[in-house]
Amino acid sequence: MNTKTTKDLICSIFNAGQILRERAREESNLTDCSFLHMHTLHYVEENGSANMKEIAQFLHITPPSATSVVNSLVKRGFIVRAGSDADRRSIRLQVTKTGQKLLHDSFQRIMATVEENINKLSETEKKAFLSILNKIS
Repeated sequence: MNTKTTKDLICSIFNAGQILRERAREESNLTDCSFLHMHTLHYVEENGSANMKEIAQFLHITPPSATSVVNSLVKRGFIVRAGSDADRRSIRLQVTKTGQKLLHDSFQRIMATVEENINKLSETEKKAFLSILNKIS
């Protein structure tokens, strides 16, 4: 593959991702939460709790960046830090009732928006798209 094709592909991937995120955010009224915030909330809820290292690894970001994301969620009351009785140095993050409400209220609207955009593809295109995403991720 030549350099121009690679650059065009990278730009198209980023543009498509940005457009889908913006549309989903507009549709779900998530004016103060980014997809990174929602992804973090979802991860913590799915796992019951998580520590900062796990979140950083899951999001493929540095621990200081994960701390920034989590601090924002804590400040908004969506996540709480909980100490461990077994190891006082260990801090686990848990989704609050407010965070759960945000996740559940928003998830269906986000899914509907993404589905609406994905449905612009034929079934063959969807299968090919999924196959490509699985191959490169």
